[in-house]
Amino acid sequence: MTATCRLPCCASPRRTVSELLDRGLRRNRAAPLPHEGAQLGDADGNAARFSIDVRGATIADVVFRMTSCATLVAYGELIAETVAGMRVELANGLTARDLADALPGVPALKRDRAMLAVAAFRSALSKVSTNGKQS
Repeated sequence: MTATCRLPCCASPRRTVSELLDRGLRRNRAAPLPHEGAQLGDADGNAARFSIDVRGATIADVVFRMTSCATLVAYGELIAETVAGMRVELANGLTARDLADALPGVPALKRDRAMLAVAAFRSALSKVSTNGKQS
């Protein structure tokens, strides 16, 4: 039996729904950060809200509050992990399609949760101007 290579060139990112859910459940309980967006919901009763901390024009940290849909929490965690360290104007370009493509294990009936997650994230981004002050 041979050992699995653990070098960065061979390691795949830990981006399955269950792995993101595990990490997302911890982040979902964190206290809100300074720039908090509106709580948005969908027709299925799911709700999402993001808050972010910005230093300069860079996203320093992201937390969220989501209803208990595993897919929605996984999408929220994927956003949080992806945009940390990113400039605000670049993070605003994140799309629901980007999330769906990055997490192919989501059943077709639940992929629309990506739109809710992105809309809630953009709501938090709208609270930040380009100089990092609350608008």
